[in-house]
Amino acid sequence: MSGTSWWEEPERQLDAVRLRRMERMPYAARIARYRDASRRGTAWLLARLAPDGALGDPAHGFETYRGPWTFMLAGEEEAARRVCDQLRRTLRGPAGRLDAPARGVETEWAYRDATLVVGAEMAGVHDLGRDLFPDLLRWEDPASGSFADDRLPDGSPSDHADVSYTAGVGFAALAAGRIDVARRIGGFLARLWAEQPEIDRATGLPLRLRIAWSRSLGRPMEPGDPGYEDWMLLDHRADRNQRWTAGGISAAFLCGLHAADPTGGWLALARRWQALPTAATPAMLRYPGACKTSWGAGALFAATGEEAYRAQAMRLGDWYAVHQGGDGSWRPWLERHDGDRVWITLEFVMHLENLLRALGERA
Repeated sequence: MSGTSWWEEPERQLDAVRLRRMERMPYAARIARYRDASRRGTAWLLARLAPDGALGDPAHGFETYRGPWTFMLAGEEEAARRVCDQLRRTLRGPAGRLDAPARGVETEWAYRDATLVVGAEMAGVHDLGRDLFPDLLRWEDPASGSFADDRLPDGSPSDHADVSYTAGVGFAALAAGRIDVARRIGGFLARLWAEQPEIDRATGLPLRLRIAWSRSLGRPMEPGDPGYEDWMLLDHRADRNQRWTAGGISAAFLCGLHAADPTGGWLALARRWQALPTAATPAMLRYPGACKTSWGAGALFAATGEEAYRAQAMRLGDWYAVHQGGDGSWRPWLERHDGDRVWITLEFVMHLENLLRALGERA
């Protein structure tokens, strides 16, 4: 692989002219484009699904964790179960955990497991669904409700927890029927928001969002803290590749929590988190991390019926369609090997299917 992707190439950037062209299309035509993009992406993935359930090259490790969720949304239950079977055979260790050497990656540990839990539950594969969920609690910080990002070499959880990955665990909590855990995650999202030190008085939004929580410090991580990295600060006004995922995934989870717990105030909190990508620089759409914006916007449209959220969701639907390759796949910001197209195509198909459902347009 060249180490670059079309997101950096001028001819592949989503410019205002191409966006306006799609926005001028009739509603039905735009929906048809989203359905077609999802079908083409699903076909590309199925062409890479081996008879034994391996998706892409297993040597790349546990990068197909989103497979069952995506295939279930796309109506490919058999494919979802085949992926589950392959992961069970290759990743389940003696203790029942997904920690066999074939896992290959230590980062995003709880998030990867949680994403698989959701898809496996949808497919009725409960030994990889709710039966696996209790093991996820090893990564929870009981003081904050956040979930550690990575597993360290000694098997312990990392000190830091990214808000996006913690919100991702929230979907698994809802799928497994653990409303208590989901509420704790919702409480963490409220606390992290409340403890932001820089607030724009005009908008009420954090100027630079601290998106990583430190277990040891008991607060959001700041520049200069031990273990601090640049990605831990999200500036929604800045044109750069950063964790654009925070607002959309948090809002989408909170909408799910609102459906399960309507009196918890979660919908108002979802609006706050979605306000971040809503107020972001248009340059956000130059980066693939903008994808989860559609998740939050679609979930809020489904919950409120407000046209602004539908318009935002469809703007991202146009974005998926424009950036899809001729073969049906998408490419990440940095492409190291062919497997990188697999995981990002799994994600973008999932978002398109969630978008179509939120709009009430899933065929």
